[in-house]
Amino acid sequence: MKIIKLTESDLELIVNKVLSEQIPGMSGLNYQAKAEREAKLGVQTAKMLPCVPTAFKLSVNDLIKKNYNKLFLKASLGIIGRESDFGESNRFKFRNPLKALYGALGGNTSVGYAQVQPETAKQYGLELSDLLLASGSLAVTYRILQDNYNKALKVGYTTGPSVNLKDGTGNSALDMAISGHNLGPKKITKYCKTNNPQINRPCDLAGTTTSDGLKVSNQYVQNYIPNFKTERWDGVQISSHGYIIEVAKRIKTYTCF
Repeated sequence: MKIIKLTESDLELIVNKVLSEQIPGMSGLNYQAKAEREAKLGVQTAKMLPCVPTAFKLSVNDLIKKNYNKLFLKASLGIIGRESDFGESNRFKFRNPLKALYGALGGNTSVGYAQVQPETAKQYGLELSDLLLASGSLAVTYRILQDNYNKALKVGYTTGPSVNLKDGTGNSALDMAISGHNLGPKKITKYCKTNNPQINRPCDLAGTTTSDGLKVSNQYVQNYIPNFKTERWDGVQISSHGYIIEVAKRIKTYTCF
């Protein structure tokens, strides 16, 4: 048996070829060419929106012309930066083609710059191929954020500061909307006090004791941001507070629009 060694670049090229030519319903996708065109146009317009990553300049400019909310655009860029470093990280460059192939074959995974599941994208009229482009990633992130924000307002969050997060955006509804991209919209709900003064739980659990021994009261705490912690397969721990704080920091850097 002959052993063939492949570099990460070789593997990425193979996966891209399979995606664009051999997956049923994916023929003619050629998303790489579209992505390269977006980046090329961004380079050509380097003076436009200097604070925006090159590949996203064209998309951001187009949405500004359509009167999209600038704060939400900045937050969307912050989320994408947090999720993939705008496609610049080595981890993203290696894993995204594999995840895109898995998603194209029907696997349940998050793909693209914004790390959105294809099933979620379909709810907004977008396909997996759209998630692999800067334009599609920005569009779906903005719409998810907008829906999350409206839900946060509906359940009682306000535009005032979060009560337990000092370094967020200063807008509790926006903080929850941002965390919703990572946690999912189900976590956007009212939170009530427990017997632990540092931790609250969803108010629909009032009168019960959770699996971790917390007794949930019916005392609603407005503008409370839950801090869920998860550990990735590579040992890196992620918290919802840390996620919001990083996005908030990124938002402050987009000063050119």
